[in-house]
Amino acid sequence: MKLSKRRLALPAVLTSVLLVSGCVPQEHGWASVYKPAQFPKISVKMPANAPSISQEFLFTTNDAKHLGIDVIGKVGDPVIVVAAGWVARSYSEPMYGNRVVIEHGPDANGKRTVTVYKHLKDRLVTEGAMVARGQQIATLGTTGLLGGGIPHLHFELFRQAGGQGEVSADPHLYWVDGVGQVTCFDPAAVYDFSSFRMTYPVRCRGN
Repeated sequence: MKLSKRRLALPAVLTSVLLVSGCVPQEHGWASVYKPAQFPKISVKMPANAPSISQEFLFTTNDAKHLGIDVIGKVGDPVIVVAAGWVARSYSEPMYGNRVVIEHGPDANGKRTVTVYKHLKDRLVTEGAMVARGQQIATLGTTGLLGGGIPHLHFELFRQAGGQGEVSADPHLYWVDGVGQVTCFDPAAVYDFSSFRMTYPVRCRGN
């Protein structure tokens, strides 16, 4: 049993080492698989030019949680807002480091959405500022005790659910191109504002 556990742990350790060393071959166009405990699991399609996702959303009833997605990159890479809104919070704290919280307001269905960007190197917006989809709000980093020394953006999405207020949701449910269809921001595109749909929180190559 001990040997089995060691074998199971090796891929995660190896991945961490490769990420830190910058030797991951799938730095673009790749998404990790969901952990077995996550349900439902969404089929994810990544654009070839999109920075890769190293960890998926996880929420289970036994308190196992990873309430967002981790997008890998290099320290200083631009972090961009996924949809228009305003800056509700911009601050630093010990566990998640530099953090920006964007309030997107109610859509045509009256439901509010909040997005959260963590482990940032630099915060480039102040509380109360209005932001447009695709606008740079921060740079990717490793800040916070939970950053693990691995350059990445931890991105979370909270969606209004009746009288419960905003609850954590899998970001893959809300891409512009459809469920599971990761959508790079295109400055030339025209986006529908009637319902909340988002583009990728990190710039894709060539965009």
